[in-house]
Amino acid sequence: MSNILLETVFGSQLKNKYTLEEAFEIFSEQNLIEIGELAEKAISKQSGVAQCDKNTPGIDLMSGKQIKHAQTNPEGNSIYKHNCLSARFGIKNTSAPILLVVTERLTKQQYFFYIPYKAYSHVNANAISIPFELNGTPRRSNHWWDHEISSWGELCKLAK
Repeated sequence: MSNILLETVFGSQLKNKYTLEEAFEIFSEQNLIEIGELAEKAISKQSGVAQCDKNTPGIDLMSGKQIKHAQTNPEGNSIYKHNCLSARFGIKNTSAPILLVVTERLTKQQYFFYIPYKAYSHVNANAISIPFELNGTPRRSNHWWDHEISSWGELCKLAK
């Protein structure tokens, strides 16, 4: 059975052979993957902490943590318009500590953050942005970078 959506978007590319990683990159570059779900599954698996049921409000792990993933995009509707890249993630409807994975798309680097609720509870917005320079370099002068942690391993330990 053919899939008209795949045929329309990918055309003759559907006949090509790809590794799983190559196919993932193609889908990711076109924003066709719910990358947040990947972050949840990976952190759960690495930490050994079970994921909550999908309808559990405000948390993703049985330990009471919220997992977020953000990817850099040009900042489009602020005073910094096209002056930086921004990795934006939602904070609406959660009061849990956030385990955050940020993927910088130009450099393919990943950054890890642990953001306690008290650090964002005062924010009067639906989302937070982690800024980067246009070349993909972290804009570490922004206070959200104070919550960066050193490694994937440390992030997964904090999931417990």
